Amino acid sequence: MSFEEPDPLPRAAVERAIVAMEAGSTFRRAYEQLLLEVDDDAADRSMQLQREARGTWMLCLRTPASGARAKALVIGNALSGSSVPLAQHGFEVTLLDRSPLRLRFAELRNAELAPAGPTRVVAAHGETRLPFGEREFDLVVQEDGLPDESRGWRHDLDELRRVCAGELLFIADNRFAYKRSTGRRGVFEVPTPVEYASSILTRRSERTLAGYRALARQREFASPRAFALYPHAREFTFLVDLDHGWPRLELGPKERRNRWKIAAESLGLFSFLAPSFALLSARRELAERPARVERVLDELARATGEPRPRVEHMVATRGNSAVLLTRASDADEAGAWCVHVGLSGAQRDQLRRHFEMLTELTRRFPACPVPQPLAQLEIEGLHVTCERRARGWTAPQHTGRLDVTRTTLADLAGMLASLQVEPPRPMHEAEFERCIGRRFEIVERTVHTESARAHLARMRDDARKSLLGLSIPRVIFHADLRSKHVQALPGGRVTAILDWGSGEWSDLPYFDLLHFVAHERKQADGLDAAGMWRLIRERSGLHEFERAALESYAGQLELPELYCRTIEAIYPVFVAAMAETHWDYSRPRWLERQFEIGG
Repeated sequence: MSFEEPDPLPRAAVERAIVAMEAGSTFRRAYEQLLLEVDDDAADRSMQLQREARGTWMLCLRTPASGARAKALVIGNALSGSSVPLAQHGFEVTLLDRSPLRLRFAELRNAELAPAGPTRVVAAHGETRLPFGEREFDLVVQEDGLPDESRGWRHDLDELRRVCAGELLFIADNRFAYKRSTGRRGVFEVPTPVEYASSILTRRSERTLAGYRALARQREFASPRAFALYPHAREFTFLVDLDHGWPRLELGPKERRNRWKIAAESLGLFSFLAPSFALLSARRELAERPARVERVLDELARATGEPRPRVEHMVATRGNSAVLLTRASDADEAGAWCVHVGLSGAQRDQLRRHFEMLTELTRRFPACPVPQPLAQLEIEGLHVTCERRARGWTAPQHTGRLDVTRTTLADLAGMLASLQVEPPRPMHEAEFERCIGRRFEIVERTVHTESARAHLARMRDDARKSLLGLSIPRVIFHADLRSKHVQALPGGRVTAILDWGSGEWSDLPYFDLLHFVAHERKQADGLDAAGMWRLIRERSGLHEFERAALESYAGQLELPELYCRTIEAIYPVFVAAMAETHWDYSRPRWLERQFEIGG
């Protein structure tokens, strides 16, 4: 194991994780322990790299088109999560990397997360000729920039084409990029004008879109299809087609206040300034085959009886799913869909729950608007749900407009109060453990300091003393009602509550609305998690209409004041328990870092 360190992780930590998995540990347990051993920068960059949603571009591939498994070669950092959805959805994956440690770690990870498609690993030694046969792979992916000797790759694009029988994808940075991800979530490098001008001159291994297109052209391959990965390949949300205009970049009300962005978009400068690109080429005999996303839309059109739409926006979510927002025409709701595609095992489970809850909520609780469920299908191994696309914009597009937020909160208070499923009953010890104690147990397993454990123990004891004997109703529980999960019209009227994949049929009231208030203020005021918890505990910083909405909700369900204050006091436990239940692995010291528990 001599040729490359397992960046972004230190060698010793990766070696220990490999030993643990080879001895029978699950990937989750070994990776959680690894994350605790490394510094925050390495942990954050590793978690960002591991996201399965990095493979959202898989939906644009033409292969595989049948039940037979195709062969894929992925070249780059083997820790990348993009190989996982490929292995789960029709490909036998081979990873080529210069780090044997990364390769072995990824092989063990993929064996657990994608057991139906075993992953082969091959260590690269920097040869000019790849160690594979002519046209050995149906798909070849070079994920971390063009082959370049400065990165340890001596082969060229012709060599990638030699081993490619079907499609070739490479991902590379734009020489004219104005910002880049650091590899840490939400942290971008934006240069000054002088730094930007200088960087254009020094980025010799990078090209413009025109330069990449010229390199990708080859007689046996059709013209490449170009996508922008926005805001950057290391952390992209939107996949934007630069040739046909669909899918395109979403520009909501908040983005439209950025005059520079709107001017650049209207002048057609996006393809010149986008930070990174994905170029996808297919051999000419395959070029007319429909892409997987088109085949998915065909199946959904048959299932719904609606016209086959086009994809207006393609979104790679932080939760490791792909979301397709479609429209058949501007004048008709038919074909206006929100399509969810699960890219991880956990997401497939959540999508099943989401669709089940939409179906039941639509039938039983018309006072609480949710998207109309249309279809749930397995299409070419993909778990797909389709619902009617809700009108308006998600609430973050209106953040900061207090008049709009006032209307949204007033609507939500009534809608959520309508979700009562059981009348008030006294909370006894067993019920406390079912509703509150289990959440503390989930969270206590993930904290790693004695001070945090002691803090949680005190919170639990205080909550027990306050809640036992109080008479509390039960409601349908969303569990993750942040502003991005609420769709509203320009004036703030709520048209739908989205994303019910973490929901519960019968649970405690008040948290959902409280969570929305806290997150809305977090975004509006730039608060961290500890700051928003402090805000809702102390209440003095709440706007009058925020207090009014919380009080209206509590009044409609006749919630005791002591109950509401107790939920506010243990708010981080509700947040962390939901996250830990649905995450693929625990984030290191998450509760301690986010909420300053035990500090």
